[in-house]
Amino acid sequence: MIGLLALAAAVQTVEAGKLVIGGEAFATAEVLDARAMPDIGGGAGLLITLTPEAAKRLQKLTTALAGKPLTIALDGQPIAALMIRGPITDGVIDLPGHRALAEAEALAKRISGKDPLPDDLAE
Repeated sequence: MIGLLALAAAVQTVEAGKLVIGGEAFATAEVLDARAMPDIGGGAGLLITLTPEAAKRLQKLTTALAGKPLTIALDGQPIAALMIRGPITDGVIDLPGHRALAEAEALAKRISGKDPLPDDLAE
């Protein structure tokens, strides 16, 4: 993960509540699901799943950024930076766990504007 402080200057100031991926704004309606993902080390990452339309935008964006960093920001503040190795074609962004579970859960809810989808559709 690239240092967030070093990339903070590269993040454009945006409206509160806006998710910005690689400089492009994504509305909460374009986020199907966002959830905290606990890891073995006691931290938690985030898993963000976009709508099919937003996934196409993400694929185009990450195709252009192959081999370069991708900054993800919420409310104008960077929350992650990833090195893009190739296009993200499935609309799913997996952010490594470098935060406490409660913090990751709160962040996921701010990103999607709702609780995570149930793991089982029968729930």
